[in-house]
Amino acid sequence: MGIVQRQTIRGTAWSYLGALLGFVNIILLSPKIFTAGEIGVVQLLLSFATILAQFASLGFTNVINRLFPYFRDSRGRHHGFVGLSVVITLAGFIAALIFLKFYGPHFEQANLERSPLISRYSLYLPALLLVTLLFNLLDNYNKVLFDAVLGTFLREFLFRVLNLALIILFWAGIIDFDSYVFWYVVSQGVPMIVIFISLLVRKEISLRLEPGFITPHLKREILILSLFGILTGISTMALTTLDKLFINKYLGEAEVGIYSIASYFAVLITLPGRSVTKISIPFLAESWKKNDMETIRDLYVRSSISQYAVGLLFFIGLLANMDNIFRLLPDIYSKSAAVIIFIGFGNLVSGSGGVNGAVLSTSSLYRYQTWLMFILIGLFVATSMIFIPLFGITGAALATMTSNVIYSMLGIVLAGKRFGLWPYSMIHLKMTLAAAVALAAGYVLPQMSLIPDILLRSLIVAVIFIAAVWYWKLSDDLNGVAESLMQRFRRKY
Repeated sequence: MGIVQRQTIRGTAWSYLGALLGFVNIILLSPKIFTAGEIGVVQLLLSFATILAQFASLGFTNVINRLFPYFRDSRGRHHGFVGLSVVITLAGFIAALIFLKFYGPHFEQANLERSPLISRYSLYLPALLLVTLLFNLLDNYNKVLFDAVLGTFLREFLFRVLNLALIILFWAGIIDFDSYVFWYVVSQGVPMIVIFISLLVRKEISLRLEPGFITPHLKREILILSLFGILTGISTMALTTLDKLFINKYLGEAEVGIYSIASYFAVLITLPGRSVTKISIPFLAESWKKNDMETIRDLYVRSSISQYAVGLLFFIGLLANMDNIFRLLPDIYSKSAAVIIFIGFGNLVSGSGGVNGAVLSTSSLYRYQTWLMFILIGLFVATSMIFIPLFGITGAALATMTSNVIYSMLGIVLAGKRFGLWPYSMIHLKMTLAAAVALAAGYVLPQMSLIPDILLRSLIVAVIFIAAVWYWKLSDDLNGVAESLMQRFRRKY
């Protein structure tokens, strides 16, 4: 499991650095440099390209994750898998272009009042869609070749560095907004080009097709997986947009902005889970192919413990610094503390399930995971219609948390009942107790000026919690990382 641990640490580090840059770009700089309309048109173009990509990929991500082990060979040709992937991706792109041809004018008209700039910049949609599709394809292919870090670095960090440079150039008057949008689209393509060159250098790109390798049974599996991949993509797209749509419907766009900023903090809890899930998928797919339940169980339990530990540390860090968060933000955000708490708790519970979603999606139960996602959407719609009119954006966060917790528990029970895989143990309880003690210590500290308060309060909470995890040896992975760092420190000094 060494490669999983190493890539999880590196991927998580790049994700957090990217989140920090995202905070600077989106929250600190953009509102002061761009107009609301300028911010809106870029986000609208990017969101629409992302939504289209969910459909235009034709569900093939599902095929890559589950079936690539059956194509893998040592020569780098992989029985025409890359060529097949490109053909399907281009077919999806052409279908999306046809859709844009007919829907494009309606899209512009529908958004004309809220975003009058859209008619000028909608011409970039095809380019954004193409680079999004190709990057997703190459990143997923690179992932199943056991490299999950490069894509995370490129998308989470490098792109945000490029965007920061563009924001500064615009602020300095070196480029105008037309040039900013153009180079923003170009910068979206940079990660795709870099990952393509990396695969080319490693001789992992071969466009040669081998249609004779695909048996009728394999063809049937590809079609079924693609279908369920499309359904999963629809579900994912819905889940990333429904909360804001419901808030806008019941409360208005100003509340959407407050909710979005508040929920941004809670996203920090999910970053380790994204990294470990990404690198775990190829190992899980290989293990299911070999029916190696011991490897699956080991990865499942380890991921649950490590994700819960890191997520819990960030969760109690947010709770201890809640007053400081709102000292950083304008007064209008002061009513959104419950949003951070509820969404953060839901993300923490979801993370405690480790790679449960990846276990299900790479197993014979991948269909059930899709149905679970539709259940999640139904839960969210029902709870939102009840809670948002009653409690405002707090109700939206409550609906998100409730749906997320129930969905996570259903997935864990499904894996437990069908495969005998359970992630939880007394270790999770001990971690919770350690977190409660660390949080109490953070609360009793008297308030100081902003920066010293954040640093000292965070340090006290982190030291107490990390010391407890290390002393009780609650996580083999995290303890191993700590001991490795200590050995390096001793050798160096």
